[in-house]
Amino acid sequence: MPTYLVSGDDERLISARLSELVDELVGDADRSSVYESYDLAEVQADDRDVMVRQVVNAAQTQSLFSDRRVVVVRNVDTTPLDSAPLVDYLRAPADHCHLVFTAKGKIGKALNDAMKKSGTAIFETTPPSKRRELMEWYKTKFIEAGLKIDALALEEVADWLGQDAARLPGLIEVLTSTYGPKHRLTFDDVDPFLGQAGSVQPWDLTDAIDSGDTANALFMMRRMVRSGEYHPFQLMALLHNHYTKAMRLDGSGASDPARAMALIGSRSDYQGRKYLELTRAMGPKKIFEAINLLARADRALRGGTGLEDEIVLEVLVARLSRMMPARQQQRGAKRSAARR
Repeated sequence: MPTYLVSGDDERLISARLSELVDELVGDADRSSVYESYDLAEVQADDRDVMVRQVVNAAQTQSLFSDRRVVVVRNVDTTPLDSAPLVDYLRAPADHCHLVFTAKGKIGKALNDAMKKSGTAIFETTPPSKRRELMEWYKTKFIEAGLKIDALALEEVADWLGQDAARLPGLIEVLTSTYGPKHRLTFDDVDPFLGQAGSVQPWDLTDAIDSGDTANALFMMRRMVRSGEYHPFQLMALLHNHYTKAMRLDGSGASDPARAMALIGSRSDYQGRKYLELTRAMGPKKIFEAINLLARADRALRGGTGLEDEIVLEVLVARLSRMMPARQQQRGAKRSAARR
């Protein structure tokens, strides 16, 4: 029988996909008689060799009550790890056993090569980073669950999740149990189930500020702080780094992305172009003003005014964004209209 690898960078998404796969593989068999699970991250380094041998032994042992066996070994990327017994097993996998691996990081070369040679089926759970591809990924997850969802509702779900895509399986489960597979989900169907919004990517905040979209910048800042992903001083460090890069370019004479990349310490051509455009749009006076606003906010966060941290950050973000020319955010307008 085939072997499987469930990988990704979020334990919750790995766990959700693993549960689906195990349920599928166990089928109608008695779970207690065919299923075994091992976690290499839960034992000390000296005990991992023993556990690896236990995994192989379990995979090679026929169940007394079924024609198949499902063995899961979690965190095969754990180091140090002697994977030789697993490599040997993959050369001739047992016909009666489904062996499932999970990993969050890089797997050792010997084991990784053995997986490739044995034709291990790979389930990658990490969502795409680009917005368009991410939307398709979300849509596919709803389809796989037997749900239909319209475009506006999908946009709302994506914006609510932010970078915390691991909350999607739980949301889908709730929506499935509430409406069933035949109902087409609209914004009004989904909205009541969206609680506190997840965090967002750092550039979601800086892009909103740079575009002069004050409302969206404040929305992003609140999500970052309230989700618990960013302490106020972490957010300050993010903004300080953003404007320090612009300050490095100001007056440097850099006119092309390659030179800009070198000055700001980036390997991204896109970053080079982005900060060149920001520096030109702001000019030395506004860059100096931004740095001054950051310094004042830093003092306020350290008790200089007695204001709450979130209020200090709101004032800072609003002032930074208003230094830039405003741009209409069509998607945000659509969401606001839908809520009304």
